[in-house]
Amino acid sequence: MDIPLVTAAFSGFVGGDDAASAHMTSYVYGRRSVPSLYNSPGVYEVGKRLRNVVGSRSWDGLHGGISASPNALAQTTPTPGGPKFVASFSGTTMQTTGEIAQIVVDHCKTQHIDAVAEGRVTTPFAVTIADLHHAPATEAHPTLKVAAPFLPILASIGASAGCAFVGDWTTFSMIVLGMVCNAATSSVLRAGDLTFTRPASTPGAPSGDGFLEAGNEIVVLKGSEGAIASVTRGHFSLRFKNDKALNRLGVAATMSTLQCLAQLVVVPQGSFIGQLCFLFTVAIAFLYHSHMAAAEKKAKAKVVLEDLLETPATRRYSLGTRAAMAVFLMQVLKPANIEEQLAALIPNNTRVWSAWRQTVARRLQEEKPTFDAGLPQEAASFNVEESTLMHTLLGDAQAAVNVYAAARARF
Repeated sequence: MDIPLVTAAFSGFVGGDDAASAHMTSYVYGRRSVPSLYNSPGVYEVGKRLRNVVGSRSWDGLHGGISASPNALAQTTPTPGGPKFVASFSGTTMQTTGEIAQIVVDHCKTQHIDAVAEGRVTTPFAVTIADLHHAPATEAHPTLKVAAPFLPILASIGASAGCAFVGDWTTFSMIVLGMVCNAATSSVLRAGDLTFTRPASTPGAPSGDGFLEAGNEIVVLKGSEGAIASVTRGHFSLRFKNDKALNRLGVAATMSTLQCLAQLVVVPQGSFIGQLCFLFTVAIAFLYHSHMAAAEKKAKAKVVLEDLLETPATRRYSLGTRAAMAVFLMQVLKPANIEEQLAALIPNNTRVWSAWRQTVARRLQEEKPTFDAGLPQEAASFNVEESTLMHTLLGDAQAAVNVYAAARARF
């Protein structure tokens, strides 16, 4: 009897991360119309997360209404900085992007390698070309189909009926309290409109093509300025009509906290059968929350990749050195200032590297560039070590040219 007493009394303090994730997936990304009318564990943590959402109001101040960051309710806090982005034609460099760019990079990491460049291997780089054929509107309201919480709802209804059958109105009231508070939380979350926004395209602006760099993972973004801005500068907010609508989250947070304290005090006073019924409701809810928490990351990725970007086509290549990766990028993106961009990718100012960049920039302008025809004129004064290094770097460039030529028909 002691075990049910302790476990039931403290259920409001456990499983909060998964409970918050279930609300995030169902009512922020899924916008389920069925309220979460069931007794839930972890309500103390849920209340704290709801207060975080309220605290992030006016997060998107450029648009009408009152906005908050939906990430305040997420199971884990996303990294503050996404991958670096370099625009090949406009010259824009963003040292950090955001979560949408990180989702695209993570997706590309899971794609299979289409071709591997021959030649030496020092630090392998993966280069994925993503064709962003669709540019979402400057404002969109995506949703995701997710499972409704029918199982935990039926469990709570059945358990409350069981408590009423045995005459345990104390535990019955605590189960019903949990159902009401949890349903109120889902209702106020659903009142918030998940909104994606991106900067408007500038008439006459150059192509937005560029690349994301995350360690040894390079993702080339090809598409319109609007499509690429969606990845590099787009973001989500949870928008409410006014301050009053957002403040209802604060009320729901207070209700969750009071529910946790009430159950902590009152549930141990119920009968043994009643407490078992109470534990049954939170156990079923916990299983449902675990399922939804596991789906949260996939749900967000699905919204970005399928709903907003409409599943961009990808091609992925592996190159053995940073020099080969840089030459491959220049062939894919074809910027006007090749030498300058090579210098940004490989900021080595020795005369070997300077001569190599000049040679690469000049020869990539040719219809069929080649780097295996001997040393260029710039290397006439090199000593033996410098000439050997130049030969090696030209071999890397040739490896990049070869893999590009083999896959050129697909670009």
